[in-house]
Amino acid sequence: MSAAASISWKKEQTLLDLFRQTEQQGGKLRIEGLGHRLLIPNSESGAEKYSLASWDSLLSYHPADLVVSVEAGMRVKTLNAILREHDQWIPLTVADGQDDTLGGALSAGVDGIWRGGYGPLRDRVLGLVVVSPGFGVIRAGAGVVKNVAGYNLPRLFLGSRGNLGVITQITLKVSPILPEQRSWMWTDSPANLTAKARQLISQARPWAAIMLVREPNPGEERYKLWAAWHGMAMDHVVSAATKEEAQEEKNPPVLPQPQDPSSWATLKGAVPLTRIEDLVATWKDGEFAVECQSGDFFGFVPRSSVKSLVEWIRFNGGGVRVLQGSRLDQPPKLPDYWARLKTAYDPMGILEGG
Repeated sequence: MSAAASISWKKEQTLLDLFRQTEQQGGKLRIEGLGHRLLIPNSESGAEKYSLASWDSLLSYHPADLVVSVEAGMRVKTLNAILREHDQWIPLTVADGQDDTLGGALSAGVDGIWRGGYGPLRDRVLGLVVVSPGFGVIRAGAGVVKNVAGYNLPRLFLGSRGNLGVITQITLKVSPILPEQRSWMWTDSPANLTAKARQLISQARPWAAIMLVREPNPGEERYKLWAAWHGMAMDHVVSAATKEEAQEEKNPPVLPQPQDPSSWATLKGAVPLTRIEDLVATWKDGEFAVECQSGDFFGFVPRSSVKSLVEWIRFNGGGVRVLQGSRLDQPPKLPDYWARLKTAYDPMGILEGG
């Protein structure tokens, strides 16, 4: 057993001991990273908190294979600083600019602004180590890009918020950093910006990101379109599509956190591409970002408006989850399946998901 593996094994045993202790005391346990994606804050939870933020070791890295393994507490920016030395990265930037831990992002089901160009974060997960009260230490998946082992067990834990078990190690497929990277910003009305997004997509694809953002600025200036192109070289059609009226802007817009978080909820999800403009019109209050190639959205909404907006999204063929700030009933039939899984992986119900 390697030194890194030995240390990780001891940490996992500590977590199992903590499970047993919590069960004996009849308590609840909440496992979290940096706390960016908590559904409800710690002040509203009676569970004992345990942080994995210090579980941040690099376990293995094989640049030639585009594969890296880390502990779940490693931050995205920390990992990307390591990968950058080999011209590689993990495309994960959330619209609110928070620097997540990898375990926190996967547990919350966060994707970020690059999904349209690089695909969902879950597709990069090759393997997980999960510690659960019901089954102990679970090693799921494989540390290789090509894996035909059958059922994709890691998917079970992605987006589960630690309710079934605690993600402690993650093996990921990384991407090369492409040599040509340019990005632009437009400010206009929502209708003109969505039309511009469609034009860009028709000229060339895939873009690394095409993101329509509503900022807290007054009037029409609050709507911006940010488009990033990552490729071997700038294609002439992309150049033609962006050479006029565009302002080069390296960094994407960042959604500011609400001044009173207790009055707001954070939503994430996706809508059909044909419903993006309708979503912009329906989302009456709060800032948001929509990726125009995938329909993925992320944003803030008053707690009083969560239910009506969620119902509209689902009625119009989209999917949505409340990421922070409000408990909301899940779609029909899901609770039955969830209860069975919860009973199997956490028989005594000691884990309170963040």
